[in-house]
Amino acid sequence: MSVESAKAYINRMRSDEAFKNLVNEGAEDEQASWALLKEHGFEFTMNEFRQAQDEIYAEHGITPL
Repeated sequence: MSVESAKAYINRMRSDEAFKNLVNEGAEDEQASWALLKEHGFEFTMNEFRQAQDEIYAEHGITPL
């Protein structure tokens, strides 16, 4: 699990509409969502996801609300 994996996931969600739709289709089933991400090579915790968000915000000069 890693922050780098979470950053890659965030970037793919922003750039790949088909992938984003696939992930969002199963978003209500948390276990299935994590399994789908793992199938696509992403492995991270929610803490790592939040850290990745913070790093991406800093890279782009974004201040979260």
